Amino acid sequence: MRSRTEGGVSAGVLLFTLEADRILQANQVVADLMGYTPSELCALPPAQLLAGAESSGGSLSTRWPLDSDFVILRPRRGSPVACRVSLGQLSLPEGERLVATLRPTLATDGQERFEVLLQIAIEQLPEALVIYDTDDRLVYFNRAYHDFFPYMPSFKVLEGCHFFEIVRRSMEAPGVVLDPLAESDPDAYLQRRLERLHNASGVPFEQETAGDWHLVQEQRVPGVGFVSLRRDITEMKRLHDDMAAANRKLAEARESAESALQHAEEANRSKSEFLAMMSHELRTPLNAILGFSSLLTEEYLGPLGSERYLDYARSIHDSGAHLLAIINDILDLAKVEAGKMEIDPEPLDARALIEECVSLVSGLAEKRSLALESEVAVEGLQLIADRRAAKQMIVNLLSNACKFTEAGGRIQLRAAPFDGAEGAKAVSVSVRDTGVGMTPEDIAIAVEPFGQIGNVSTSGRQGTGLGLPLVKSFIELHGGSLEIQSELGKGTLVRLMFRA
Repeated sequence: MRSRTEGGVSAGVLLFTLEADRILQANQVVADLMGYTPSELCALPPAQLLAGAESSGGSLSTRWPLDSDFVILRPRRGSPVACRVSLGQLSLPEGERLVATLRPTLATDGQERFEVLLQIAIEQLPEALVIYDTDDRLVYFNRAYHDFFPYMPSFKVLEGCHFFEIVRRSMEAPGVVLDPLAESDPDAYLQRRLERLHNASGVPFEQETAGDWHLVQEQRVPGVGFVSLRRDITEMKRLHDDMAAANRKLAEARESAESALQHAEEANRSKSEFLAMMSHELRTPLNAILGFSSLLTEEYLGPLGSERYLDYARSIHDSGAHLLAIINDILDLAKVEAGKMEIDPEPLDARALIEECVSLVSGLAEKRSLALESEVAVEGLQLIADRRAAKQMIVNLLSNACKFTEAGGRIQLRAAPFDGAEGAKAVSVSVRDTGVGMTPEDIAIAVEPFGQIGNVSTSGRQGTGLGLPLVKSFIELHGGSLEIQSELGKGTLVRLMFRA
């Protein structure tokens, strides 16, 4: 293929298939310019010769652009080369062929080189650019404009067309123009669009087109024409909408959670108030029952006349005392849950506390034929606790151990120093028994209020399921913890961790 000469400069020539998807021949000028042999050029996809061809949508097109007057070639080595392009069509015996004539811009031709670079830069813009003259006729649109509106013919077909013709093509394309006026009164819609063309404010606005969103900025320059620049903001818009939707949902979830928390707090408060009220109402007649039954058991006013009456009086007194203890436990739990339980922590002598608790439970242990042992590992050991609450916790644990340990068993109460997390000092008060023991599932039930585990509820042992929950609430109120280790049939170890 011979080289063409334009303006004294040899021009490169490429012969393509009519679809411009394959190079059939290349002259030596193009080969020298690109650093390939003519046969090597024919083996390459046409678009591979262009700089930046792979940047469109992240994929490499195989075709040579059919609507470009300028291109930047990418040689095998060296800097890119800007060229002016002329396209034509040849009828050859073997079929129709497309001819591209390439004329490199000269370094000495500064103005032409600037125009070429500017043209190429505009073509590479990701924003769609369209320009109309003062007569509202199409002057130019770039490649991105055609990507935004693929139903439009090439610029060479539409060049010089009136604005109305361009808009009508958009009105005919399905789903592009969403304004109802375009269907109900097309002429009125065209007139509105023309008014916008003539009175462009330059203020950016969002526009939905065929399911996509564009950020549009339009400007009219008197005596020059009209220019419009639009950017695809579909992904950004969807992300914004998704974030907005997530923030509504988040607000609703927060509001729902706050409402649920408020209802739960109100229900818990109502429950605590009800328990407290009922406990106070019950405690008054119980005190009378305990007083009168005590008079009867002591036969203060004289003999009852029958031993059976005396047994009945003792049963009434014991049952009343048990019920009063339950009511007191309920009151304490209600106070803790309502945040009204007040404690007065102070340094307590561990040995004195242990001995006092043992003396309170020794009668029950003796009655059940249990060996009750106590030990304080270090002389002078002290713990920080409310005296009444600490004694109540330890006595509860000892009472439980007595209830659930068979005759002949052993209960050990021990106080010892303990090194906690990060070197914090603590005092461990533990109760170990050789009783019936519990499974891990039983332990989870036992620390819940009114929790009754199987081996307890079926054993005939007296209990309400308030002992361990109350101990757990009290020790946590002290800033300590409750630990339980147990194995079914092998006994239980319960440990209270106090601050030292």
